[in-house]
Amino acid sequence: MAKDPVQLLDDEDNFAPRFEQVLEEIFKRFDKSNKGSWTRDEINEFATQTNGKPFDKDTLEEIETFFEVTEEGNLTTNGFMQMYHLQTQNDPEETWKDLKTYGYDDNLDLVSSRTEDENPISPAPEK
Repeated sequence: MAKDPVQLLDDEDNFAPRFEQVLEEIFKRFDKSNKGSWTRDEINEFATQTNGKPFDKDTLEEIETFFEVTEEGNLTTNGFMQMYHLQTQNDPEETWKDLKTYGYDDNLDLVSSRTEDENPISPAPEK
């Protein structure tokens, strides 16, 4: 019998410690400048890696309106956490899909990297 995945939020809707750590790891992967915030390019790189396409203009504007951003409009680590907190409360299955995309299993252990998934070793074509 399959074991249930670990809880992402506790009974008071706070992040489980390991889930918070995983989100910080994911955020750092895309924070190319190490400034603790994402530019629109970094946000769209994340969106493309996660969902296969960049966010549209309306979604980017919603992010800047509803989540913590810098004066320049860059999404902060806290804003990213706010975004995932809202998503996890409303659609935990979508959050799990995202976590699996980034190589995390049901225990939030990193079991594969995106690079391995994106560059599989293909057998040589038959002649």
